[in-house]
Amino acid sequence: MLARNNALTLTRTSDREFVLTRVFAAPRRLVFEAWTRPEHVRNWYGCSIMTLTACEIDLRVGGTWRYVMRAPDGAEHTMTGVYREIAPPGRLVYTERYVTAGFACNEALVTAIFAEYDGLTTLTCTVAHASREDCEGHLASGMDRGAAQVYDRLEAHLRTMA
Repeated sequence: MLARNNALTLTRTSDREFVLTRVFAAPRRLVFEAWTRPEHVRNWYGCSIMTLTACEIDLRVGGTWRYVMRAPDGAEHTMTGVYREIAPPGRLVYTERYVTAGFACNEALVTAIFAEYDGLTTLTCTVAHASREDCEGHLASGMDRGAAQVYDRLEAHLRTMA
């Protein structure tokens, strides 16, 4: 049985990989739709202090995605990637790369699994890095706090879709 809370958990599974897990009070078809359609992503992506200024999604194998967030100081933070596998509404595999002025991280591979039980959806995102250093850098960036805010915003948006 799934936990019935909405806390984001981060689990380190190896020196190059970690897993983010969160339960959402929505069917997986809605969670998948909110995760993959620009008209929904625009409403929830980014931590609370950022403004999403660009949201591009070409949802097909080999297609790209790109989100640009603007911080209060005007700095732009870009997330980009390429879709590798799309199996709606249960599985999505894509690359992810973060770029901002003067800094770019190496690409990571994200496997997102959307599992539904009793009307709740558990989203499990496994983030695999090419090296221990890349993984350490990602974790040290404070991404856990940002991801928790993003997932909270997704939960709020899902309530508007139901």
